Amino acid sequence: MWVVLLIFKIILYLLAALLFILLTVLIVPFSYKGEAAVYDGVTFNYKVGWFWNLFNIRGTRGEESQKSEVYLGSKRLFTVKTKEEVEKVPEEDDETKETKKAVKKENNLKSMFDTKLIKEALNYLKKIVKQIRPKYLHLYGTYGFDDPSITGMTAGFIYTLQSIWPQSRIHLQPSFTEEILELEFKAIGNIYAGKLVWDTARFLLKKDIRTKIFKRNKKVKLKTK
Repeated sequence: MWVVLLIFKIILYLLAALLFILLTVLIVPFSYKGEAAVYDGVTFNYKVGWFWNLFNIRGTRGEESQKSEVYLGSKRLFTVKTKEEVEKVPEEDDETKETKKAVKKENNLKSMFDTKLIKEALNYLKKIVKQIRPKYLHLYGTYGFDDPSITGMTAGFIYTLQSIWPQSRIHLQPSFTEEILELEFKAIGNIYAGKLVWDTARFLLKKDIRTKIFKRNKKVKLKTK
């Protein structure tokens, strides 16, 4: 009998420890710092810390390689390095290009979401942005998509960002005539995981969101059969 009680106590202690760790992760904020540049390729470096940087991850990504390092305090525990293989993409004829453009147009945001869903998604994004917004933000560049309507929606969202961070440095120029993405980005801030998880769960559990996502998933499955 005492063996059963001992096992039961051990299980309770483990569950209590896991609950404590989970609550700590949700309550204690994560700090982050990152810099990125987008010009034909993407390069960035970042640092994410937790528990006042007792645990932190640092990483860099270049044109052909990526490195991540895990630290306990100032002691490096291990490093992960990867190399990217560049694949040669065969040239496409005009017919293939036109077909791809047609597919993109069919699968753009208009066909994926209705107006109500877009509003819900934008409201959710506003909440998330307010939570993860950095203390310092620097964002310069030019952007444009193949569908001008998406460029316009993005411009509206960026305008919202500028109203949220009037003291930040956001200078993004939309291009409605060409598909382009050139950016320079720097940010420093904190994230509370508990609030992030709560708002994300509320968004995903809304009836309109659930039904729209499930309907789209069913359509995709039917098309693939």
